[in-house]
Amino acid sequence: MSERLEDTLHLHKAWYNREETQRPVLAINVGFWANERFARSMKCFPEDRPLSPGDFDDDLYVKDTDDLHERQKGYGDYPFVAAAHTAMCWIEAILGCPVFARYSSSSIWAEPAIKSWDEFEMPDLNNNPWFDKLLEQTEAIVKHADGRYQVAPTLMRGPSDLLSAVRGGSNLPLDFYDVPESVERAAKIVADVHVAVGKAQLALIPDSDDGYIAGDAALKGWAPNRQIWLQEDAMALMDPPTYSKIFYPLDRKIASSFEDCIFHLHGTALWAIDELVQVPDLYAIELNLEDATCDIPGTHAGWHKIQDHKPVVIWRKCDPDCIDDWIKFILDEYPKEGLSVQVATADVEEANVVRDVWNREMQERGWA
Repeated sequence: MSERLEDTLHLHKAWYNREETQRPVLAINVGFWANERFARSMKCFPEDRPLSPGDFDDDLYVKDTDDLHERQKGYGDYPFVAAAHTAMCWIEAILGCPVFARYSSSSIWAEPAIKSWDEFEMPDLNNNPWFDKLLEQTEAIVKHADGRYQVAPTLMRGPSDLLSAVRGGSNLPLDFYDVPESVERAAKIVADVHVAVGKAQLALIPDSDDGYIAGDAALKGWAPNRQIWLQEDAMALMDPPTYSKIFYPLDRKIASSFEDCIFHLHGTALWAIDELVQVPDLYAIELNLEDATCDIPGTHAGWHKIQDHKPVVIWRKCDPDCIDDWIKFILDEYPKEGLSVQVATADVEEANVVRDVWNREMQERGWA
């Protein structure tokens, strides 16, 4: 397998259009947690205070992206794609949340910014240091990559995730019942911010005749047009009627604001699949295989339901003890058309295991 997109472009186009294809598309992502992907920059963040834009060293970060680029070569059908620091809570910080890298090098997280929705207003993007830093780092990566690999928008999450960060995950569920009008007003604000921030990043990304990769080392998607990832992980904090009333219309609005949009979904919200597959501006949906506490049969059924309507991304973290049987199951159970299988590995040793299993299956099935 080659890192060059032109070598696998026919597979990506077939996946996007759910057309007949010789085999599914594969992504093997080397590194999942932030310290596995961005070893230099994660070690340099202060632990005794909230992060500031000045803590993000662009020169250091592009060295991390170069390392990732080298480690990804030869694994799967998706070439490497970089983005502004994908462990960073960029929009949360733009909205006023203090962000921390304290106690752990595996992630960055946001603390609540307000005690009441009365305090929350639309941020001024013309005078926002975090927004400026996001665009500055995106430009730095584009310049540094110089066509060697693509650059995509960073992880931006979705309206419910942003509200959960701004207000706090323990407060937001109560607000759905206590002050639903305030939540709805704030949700519309963060949706507008999401669109504005996404478009500003996309304006910096060079043209590509081979289409565009979105995502980073954890998830990837190909589309012929510039695209973003959208998600609503905070669906886990709400019931289906709340999502349908407040957030579903906003997800439709966000998706329609871009040429292409792909949706990331967790097994904690399998009930949302029925609505999401009806969104015409979502070209594909990714659904995680969670740990053993999730509804595994429901997830399997969810992949089928998505694939009946749209291209599907089936994602899991690598477990070397069962990855052989799991890949066989996926290839037996799901049609090749519109299927992208993506496995996140901790290191190159796990990536080699996944690659070997996949190549053997392709040979045995005559799909190579």
